Amino acid sequence: MSNPTVSTLPRERRRRRPVRRLFEWLLVLFTLAVLVAAVAVVVILSGERDFAERIYPHISVRGVSVGGMTPDAARREIERHYGSFLSRPVSMSYADLTWQPSAEEIGVRLDVDGAVAQALAIGRTDTRADNLRTTAAVWDQGVDLPLHLIIDQAMMQRYLLGIATAVEVPPTNADVALVGADVQVRPEMWGVQVLVDATMTEVTAMAQGLEQQVVPLRTRTLAPRVRDFDVAPFAERLRTLLAGSIHLDSPQSRCAPGCRWEWPVGQIAGWISLRHTTQADGQPGVVVSIDPAAIRSALLPVAAALREEGTLPRVAWNDVTANDGAALRILTPGGAGRGLDAGQALAQINAALAGGPRTIHLPLVALPPPVNETNLASLGITAQIGLGISSFAKSEQYRITNIQAGARQMNGVLIPPGGSFSFNDNLGAVTAENGFVEGYAIIQNRTQKEWGGGLCQVSTTVFRAAFWAGLPITERHEHSFRIGWYEELGEPPGLDAAIFTGVQDMRFTNDTGGWLLVQSGVDLQHQQLAIAIYGSPTGRSVSMDYTIRERTPAPTKPVYVNDPTQPAGSMRKSDTARGGLSVDVYRTIHVRGKILSHSTFLTTFKPWPDIFVRGTKGSTAPPGG
Repeated sequence: MSNPTVSTLPRERRRRRPVRRLFEWLLVLFTLAVLVAAVAVVVILSGERDFAERIYPHISVRGVSVGGMTPDAARREIERHYGSFLSRPVSMSYADLTWQPSAEEIGVRLDVDGAVAQALAIGRTDTRADNLRTTAAVWDQGVDLPLHLIIDQAMMQRYLLGIATAVEVPPTNADVALVGADVQVRPEMWGVQVLVDATMTEVTAMAQGLEQQVVPLRTRTLAPRVRDFDVAPFAERLRTLLAGSIHLDSPQSRCAPGCRWEWPVGQIAGWISLRHTTQADGQPGVVVSIDPAAIRSALLPVAAALREEGTLPRVAWNDVTANDGAALRILTPGGAGRGLDAGQALAQINAALAGGPRTIHLPLVALPPPVNETNLASLGITAQIGLGISSFAKSEQYRITNIQAGARQMNGVLIPPGGSFSFNDNLGAVTAENGFVEGYAIIQNRTQKEWGGGLCQVSTTVFRAAFWAGLPITERHEHSFRIGWYEELGEPPGLDAAIFTGVQDMRFTNDTGGWLLVQSGVDLQHQQLAIAIYGSPTGRSVSMDYTIRERTPAPTKPVYVNDPTQPAGSMRKSDTARGGLSVDVYRTIHVRGKILSHSTFLTTFKPWPDIFVRGTKGSTAPPGG
């Protein structure tokens, strides 16, 4: 019998040999794998050592390859690549202006450091296995990292605000002004405003491409609040107001055709004012005004030239106790005057300024007498303030007649405040119509017949009234020769006043501040003339003194005067010789115990010869003595 164990062993051995071989092969493969891994580890360790401070290959930043570069080299490469962009990222333009700022000026910069740091971190941030896988993937496929743009908006805004000063123009309102007589219109001007935010948005968007771009400066126009059509009506009104000079005349006036006036454009312009206001809707406006006070002021000299004053009435002083308290009454009413009709004149002037005719015929209206029953009591004449008296005793009838006629001319004369009294003006014409007759008067140093002989008696008495009233005497002439009539009441020599119509006058001024009244009276019984001056009490008191400086003896040789109207051979003594005299009369005026004024009236009387008048009628003898 065979042995079964022996027969089966080879068969088992035969079954185990393939398994061994498989194991052997697996062992070989494992060994090879270990060797490959060891080699890979060696390679990786060698690579890690070589790229310890470098960026792994196949890495780029925004298209700029930085693989294998150190961070500094990568940074330089990126900055070099985008250098042109950083030096001039955008060009901004407006009209013919251009700005080319650097990236730094407008607050634009690239995050190069961040991109380089990100590139360097690839394959270094996870586990070694993950890093190996990442590195392998990058090696195989590569990676392009983004490059971020950082914008400092505050800096960009400051830059844009800076260039806005060269562009922005505020709107200019239309306006109208008056320079002298020139109407100047300022036209409207539209403004320009830089839209900073809109420009920033566009610059920011275009800079994202990291390429140089041209960006138009965004602006908008600003409309003025006051437009040309707003001021046009005011400018037109000004031109109408200043269309030309205004000419004025008054054909009906006493001074026509000489009364003509011209208001030139420059004068009219001075009456105009322009005032800027805010209207109800909030819009600015212009108000053109004419100063009515200026027009009235310009009319004042015109009105003064055209004014024809009425005449003052003749007024009588009454005994107030006998006339119901009325101190004054009108003897002869004053005459009416004429003056400018201011209301109509202003209406015509305003019409001319509004575009009407610029030649104006000024209208006149009647004016009441300056003093009448309505204002007589307001004159304030309540008391006698001065009295002059003189004697005309033993005067011939012609002289008395002329004294009475002259006194009538002085009676009832009113003198306004500040007015001047003129004896000759109030005397009027020395004619028979006014009651005067011929008489003897001192003419050319001798007594001869003349109309109004004896009137110096009246002027002397008026002088004395003004003297004692303390009124300023502005004109007074002494007689050439000493006359006895003027000393009959005990007056000193030199208290006289000679007049000669048209040559010598007697004047005084009313400085009392109120009205004065001159009243005359002729006392035929006592042969005296009285002149009184009435007014408001002045508080003045007058004292008089005099000094005789020199006496001159009378001439001894007579003077003969031929008179062809008297029969030949007749002889008449007309003047008796008397001596000459120089005398100073002093007047002192006191008010409440204080001296108001002190004045001296100088008088020099010439010596007076005997004068004989001889008749030469029908004689052939030559004239002369």
